[in-house]
Amino acid sequence: MSAISSLFNELKSFVKNDFNIAAYLYTFVFICVIIFLNYHFGFYSKVINPTFFTGKSQIAFFLLYSFVYFAAAIPTLCLRKEFAVLKQSKFYFKALFFIALYSISIGFFSYSKWRMPYFTQDEQFFLLRLFSNLKGCFLIMLPLAVFKIFFDKKINGIYGLANNAKHLKIYLLAVGVMLPFLIATSFTPDFLSAYPQFKPWFYDEVFGMKAAVFTPIFEVFYAIDFINTELFFRGARVIGMTASLGPRAVLPMVAFYVAIHFGKPIGETISSMFGGYILGILAYQTKHIWGGVTAHIGVALTMEIMGFLHYYVIK
Repeated sequence: MSAISSLFNELKSFVKNDFNIAAYLYTFVFICVIIFLNYHFGFYSKVINPTFFTGKSQIAFFLLYSFVYFAAAIPTLCLRKEFAVLKQSKFYFKALFFIALYSISIGFFSYSKWRMPYFTQDEQFFLLRLFSNLKGCFLIMLPLAVFKIFFDKKINGIYGLANNAKHLKIYLLAVGVMLPFLIATSFTPDFLSAYPQFKPWFYDEVFGMKAAVFTPIFEVFYAIDFINTELFFRGARVIGMTASLGPRAVLPMVAFYVAIHFGKPIGETISSMFGGYILGILAYQTKHIWGGVTAHIGVALTMEIMGFLHYYVIK
């Protein structure tokens, strides 16, 4: 119970020091507006999706995410009358570098055209799916590690990948508390159309392996991708921006985090606002991202398992 109390104290302490009714109200309204515009007019499906294989997706993502991030960050700083931050070139440099890094990674689709003549079609497709989850290690994790060495030497660890696991057991408990909600959500049409992300029934044997073997291999790589997600959003975008923004780094990160869910079911996008805020606070307070990694992977794998159960058992 003392651990839970300590966790809530972290949240209360942050909100007490950071809360500004104008800034919070603006951020909430702004996020609601962009969610409405995206799902009502089909912005992501009509504007972003068509760029995926044209070579323009990285530019499209960069423009979208830059707009969302700065449209959240600049007005909230103005509403708080913290104009000094807006005069810091380091704020813009780091913010844009991080956005560019994520846009390059998320918009890199040319690997889908790679051909592997010595493998079967299923084996090629399986390897490309693995790489799609692993590309963040090369395009996000590695560049952030280099950037940290040269520009953020004072930060412990690589933006939250630190030797610190404060409150980790509580995150596991939180995942357990969420299980009933996740199970109930799994019966909705949006969920059933999206999960599981990996559908082994579309494959024959892969490298001589049965589905019971190659499916867990995929899920391990799928989980690795969430480490990069937490490293970027709670690590780079919160811990990495702390030097310029302090606790003000959290709200713009939340808006950015919501925007990356635009291609997913609307319920998942809305919940990302609250989940991103809580995880952002805890990353700022504890200076590590392991809690977010634990929660994210726990939820993602639960959704995968429920997807498998619906297909193989419940139907």
